[in-house]
Amino acid sequence: MQISDLVAIGRLGKSIDSNGFISFKEFNNFRLTFLGDIFLLFTDNRVRYVTVTEIDSRSSIKIKIDDEDILADAIRDGNVSVMLPHDDIKNELEEEDFTGMKVFFQNRFMGIVSESFFNGAQDVITFEDSNDKEILVPMIDIYVENVDGENIYLKDIQGFLDL
Repeated sequence: MQISDLVAIGRLGKSIDSNGFISFKEFNNFRLTFLGDIFLLFTDNRVRYVTVTEIDSRSSIKIKIDDEDILADAIRDGNVSVMLPHDDIKNELEEEDFTGMKVFFQNRFMGIVSESFFNGAQDVITFEDSNDKEILVPMIDIYVENVDGENIYLKDIQGFLDL
């Protein structure tokens, strides 16, 4: 595999916390579920293949990898890109279907998703509010508080409701 076969999905932080996690800054609303086996690209163009063994996204996104020596090397480098093969990303970017899920905002039922689609950057849901007004919301962290399988809990969408 060549570097040209890889796509950057994020960047590692510059320190390891007390639990062995390193921060991960995702690019372009990259979905955490993609992580597993990844490639690390160092500034001198060395590439290392590692496995993400744990993800912690409670406050910020942190990952734990299976090779402590490579992790220590990444900290010394300080500017390591996280990469995946282009084909893996292409397969994962197929849209997720949220149709039929219940939508809640500020503990109020807002409607049921009538359509969901991938717009090339992120998933978008469509639902009608109680006034039969169609609302479109991108499924990104700034607007999505939680998705639990049957329900979508939104936040900070007042601007969409006021349109």
